[in-house]
Amino acid sequence: MVSQRPLFTLRALTFSMLSLAASSGIAGGLDLPTITASHQGTSNANGAEANDPSVLYYNPAGLARLKGGLQVSQGFSALIINGKVEADQNGSRHGAATNQKSDEGDSLAGDPNASGDPSTFWPRVLGAGGAFISLPIDDMVTAGLGVFAPGGGNFNYKSDWTGAYQVDSIAIELININPSIGIRFDDKHSLGFGVSVIGGHIRQKTQIDVKGASPYLLDSSLKSGTLDLFELPTGETLETVYGLGCQGILATTLSAITNPICRQLILDAVGGGLADPNSSGSAQVEMYGYGLGFNVGYMFALNDKTRFGLAYRSESKVKFRGDLEWDLKEIKGSALYNALKPGQSLEDFLRENQRPDTTAKGNLIIPARASANVFHQLNDKIDLMADFTFIETSAVDKIRVQFTDVQRSDGSVIKQGDAGIDTKWRDSFKVSFGGNYRYDDKLTLKSGFQYDLTPVPSAEFRHPGAPDSDRYMFSVGANYKVKKNLTVDAAYSVTFLADSESNYTDRCRTLTRDDAEGNYDPEGETCTGN
Repeated sequence: MVSQRPLFTLRALTFSMLSLAASSGIAGGLDLPTITASHQGTSNANGAEANDPSVLYYNPAGLARLKGGLQVSQGFSALIINGKVEADQNGSRHGAATNQKSDEGDSLAGDPNASGDPSTFWPRVLGAGGAFISLPIDDMVTAGLGVFAPGGGNFNYKSDWTGAYQVDSIAIELININPSIGIRFDDKHSLGFGVSVIGGHIRQKTQIDVKGASPYLLDSSLKSGTLDLFELPTGETLETVYGLGCQGILATTLSAITNPICRQLILDAVGGGLADPNSSGSAQVEMYGYGLGFNVGYMFALNDKTRFGLAYRSESKVKFRGDLEWDLKEIKGSALYNALKPGQSLEDFLRENQRPDTTAKGNLIIPARASANVFHQLNDKIDLMADFTFIETSAVDKIRVQFTDVQRSDGSVIKQGDAGIDTKWRDSFKVSFGGNYRYDDKLTLKSGFQYDLTPVPSAEFRHPGAPDSDRYMFSVGANYKVKKNLTVDAAYSVTFLADSESNYTDRCRTLTRDDAEGNYDPEGETCTGN
């Protein structure tokens, strides 16, 4: 990985058109702004309204309040994204591969592989949706089933943009199968319970910082004995040979140098010359996984016009398994490398000794959330509603992917460390306000506002793979009764993401990392150091 400091400005526009009766959205991080149009029209404020089967996502107790027989709700959303990213090429630096702090490394300006325009950061159109069904079992019990996307994201930068060494593209796709049941005890009290089976797919591609990675690879090769460097003249010091300021250090070979500071200085000086600086390559991780969870809810009807709801959706840990694949075809050795290894290409050397393809595993946390909502029928024409949802996003402290060690033919092991993002997310929330206006017996108009507090605590932890910021959502919608057993909901929302900055730094080495101040920490947490 590489130490970089890109600047981000983000905005988004959302449109949703859902057919038949449908439900909602969530908040911050990986959450999508909407699931179905009947809830989107009020900016997700109507969790206590309980007017179609999609209520099981917000509060399964609402199933017991649905009237009639079998109900089906199916919808589709089209998210139309407009965004702008500005990258500070001079302020973005190679630095992780040296013993320097991130603001002292070489600038990426002019790097042929990482100084381009980021262009759009999200597909122009992203689809989402969900399907829900409910069926009364008897006068007390109603069963329901929901199939929907609980969250996700898809970012596609250009392969040569300034942040390419942190992320080229990333896609996170999740689906939740959520059977639920609602029990109505009387006209006032109802309870609900559901279980979630979550499936997921993650694919991330990252460009390789060849210049920044070379010193790592040199150091690992020397320690493992897979690469022999030239000898220093007997009696010479590093000061006289390289002018690196390590006076009084005597050594006949580089591998004999034990002083970590001097060793790092010579690695930076010599190691960066092992690969052609115009070389390029990439790594891709693709994984599939599943997780389990549950949701519970309670709904209380004060009278025929006023209802309150409480709901909880548990944390789910989605366990992913997959593969790491390196694309090293365009990585070429320098004249120095070719002199040291005349019979083996740098690509083959890396695959056999440092960067073999292997299997990968990791966990994705979908945070727990608790909601409180209210619905009040003000008069025959107007309904008012509100929702507050607390999300325990602090559970997502870091995202890590572990790579399986690969054994060489001689029995030795190639370790590649972990890959990941330090998120340090804080707890977040969303608050929504909305209303219905019944124009006549067929047409109901809707409107709402929602505010989402981002879980990202600061620019230092806003990674370009998850560049979230505070969201402001304004919605209008309509419900039209085509006939007795068929209604259509449509909603249009504009979601603004507050302008935000990213000053994220990867502090990685082959199998250790720097401390918070950027100083070398040999006992630090492992990471790849690509």
